[in-house]
Amino acid sequence: MHKKKYFTLLPPFLILGIILAFTLPSTTRSFALFATVMVFWITYYVWIYIEKLIRKNKE
Repeated sequence: MHKKKYFTLLPPFLILGIILAFTLPSTTRSFALFATVMVFWITYYVWIYIEKLIRKNKE
């Protein structure tokens, strides 16, 4: 696990999720929180993938 990437991305997405939870109406709140979690994991894995590509191209 890439802990540095995980803990770099976690605070902004956590803050975004909390803001969305308190500002959105209850009908769209669960979808927004789900989308926030999905975007977090997509960003995390894309970052790892790009880093592997860069490392592979340097070799």
